[in-house]
Amino acid sequence: MKVIFLDIDGVLNSDTYMEKQLDNSSVGIESEIDPATLILLKKAVDTTGAKIVLSSSWRIMRKCNELERFMMKFGISLSGKTPYVDGKRGVEIKQYLSENENIEQYLILDDEIFESFDEELVNHLILTKSDQNYHGFGGGLTDKHIKQIVETEEYNNYKENKSEENLIKLSNLEIVN
Repeated sequence: MKVIFLDIDGVLNSDTYMEKQLDNSSVGIESEIDPATLILLKKAVDTTGAKIVLSSSWRIMRKCNELERFMMKFGISLSGKTPYVDGKRGVEIKQYLSENENIEQYLILDDEIFESFDEELVNHLILTKSDQNYHGFGGGLTDKHIKQIVETEEYNNYKENKSEENLIKLSNLEIVN
C-alpha cells in the first residue's frame, strides 16, 4: 500500500488563499481549505493509488469530521490518522508506519521539517514551503509538488532520488520544534 501523510496548513491552504478569504464571506472549513489544492491532491491520489493519512495537528485540534466531509466532496477519503505522541510529528509518522506493516511506500506532504524528522523521513518529504518569505501558510500545494508525487519512477524509487535534494532543504531551512 502507498500512503501520503498529509499536513493541512501550508499544504491545503496558502498565504494567498487566506488573504483572499479576508474579503470573502465564506465561513467554516471552506474558508480554510483551498479547493484548488484538493483538486491537485485528488490527481495525485488517482494517479498513484495512494491512501491519505492525516498527520496534521488538525486531527486533534480541529473539526476532523468537517474536514473529512469537505475532502469527500472532492472524492478524497482519509484512510487514517497518525497517533498523537507529544506533538512530535516524526515520531507519530514512525509509529503509524510500525503499526501498519502493509505500507510499502510513503510520502510526507508538509510545509515544515520538524526536529523529530530523521533522515529517512526527510527522504520521503515533499516540502511545500516556498522559497519566498511568506508570513504564515506559505505557497501551499502546487502543480510542481503533484508532479513530484505522480512521476512513477520517482515515487517508486523515492528514497534514492530525494537524498541530495533534502540535504539541501535541511541546510537551508529552520527546523521547527
